[in-house]
Amino acid sequence: MKQSNDFRSLNQKVAMSEKEREKVQEQINSRMSASPEVRKASTPRKYYFALASAALIFLLILIPAIFNNLERPSESVVVADEIQTERLEEILTPYMYEEIIHQENVEHGVVVFFTQQTNKEERYTQIHALFIQRTQDGWMETFDRGSHSFLEKEELSQQLLSPSTEESPFPLVFGKIINPEIAEVIVSRGESEQKYPVEIITTENGERYWFSFVDVDPDMMFEIYGLTEEGQPIYSINTIYPDSLSTVLEEANPNAENFELSNEEMEVYQLLKTEFDTQLLMDLSPVSIAKLYVQAALEEERELKYELYTDRQDMMQIDKEEYLSEMGHSSAEQIRETFFGIQDGIFHDRGDSGYISYTNLYGQEWGFQMVKEEDGSWAVSFMPIQ
Repeated sequence: MKQSNDFRSLNQKVAMSEKEREKVQEQINSRMSASPEVRKASTPRKYYFALASAALIFLLILIPAIFNNLERPSESVVVADEIQTERLEEILTPYMYEEIIHQENVEHGVVVFFTQQTNKEERYTQIHALFIQRTQDGWMETFDRGSHSFLEKEELSQQLLSPSTEESPFPLVFGKIINPEIAEVIVSRGESEQKYPVEIITTENGERYWFSFVDVDPDMMFEIYGLTEEGQPIYSINTIYPDSLSTVLEEANPNAENFELSNEEMEVYQLLKTEFDTQLLMDLSPVSIAKLYVQAALEEERELKYELYTDRQDMMQIDKEEYLSEMGHSSAEQIRETFFGIQDGIFHDRGDSGYISYTNLYGQEWGFQMVKEEDGSWAVSFMPIQ
């Protein structure tokens, strides 16, 4: 059969030598034994969008949970509702406290009232009020605190403390009831006549203290009264802050600034400056003698000031040379702030001793101690105000 030209051409192409066949066979075997090539399909963009959205939702859920855990107290720190005795003593030990008077529970902690005796011989005692805050880390001392001293001759002591933090329970007015005839203490706002609750604390040894949480602004006046069992006032003070940064109680006392010696007192004073003679003091009242002492302090007449002190050996004494060389010097402003107002004071006679109660420029109640000499005249006690 005769083949066409196309088939003849194909036949020519297929016809291979032996070597060509072997070479082709090797290529076929090589391709069959080789690993198949796998092409990776490209990832769709929708997958990336879905993954990012899931991550964002996860973070939105996780972040608030992290911050909530940070704000919560650690499970290992358990703060007791009441302050432990050991922790309270740890906080008060640096104060060298004498007696814990009272613990008043407040919203964010406890206010502790305690005494501190700084001079046992002279019975110079202070009363403290301290706010101890209940925090996530335990019971912590705060800057909401204050103290004041009181003397046995006073009727009623008082101190006003202002707040320093938002959690503070202050303003607080507190003090000691010294006059045994005072059975009740009243704190009221002058204009509105609003009365604040007052709590009286009686210790085991019969000492009485009082406190009241008040609501007053720096420029607001309020009043403190000490009443008898029959409701009769035997002590009162109208108080106001002198300025927004001070906690000193102030009573308007315009006469305190008007300190001056009378003609008779000035005459005796001039004679005493020339030559000290106790006979010149015999006809003077204890208040007049105290005024001479203040005048000598103002004019820095230190020798005359010393001579006005008591000579009694059973009372505290300071050697004259020691006094003139070592005793400190008060400025005229300090003397004015401490003693002005004594001219209107009231003398309380206790026989061999006594004291002058008076109100100074800032409305603080002070006591000026006097001693009766062997010749019957009155003299100034060493350290008359403590």
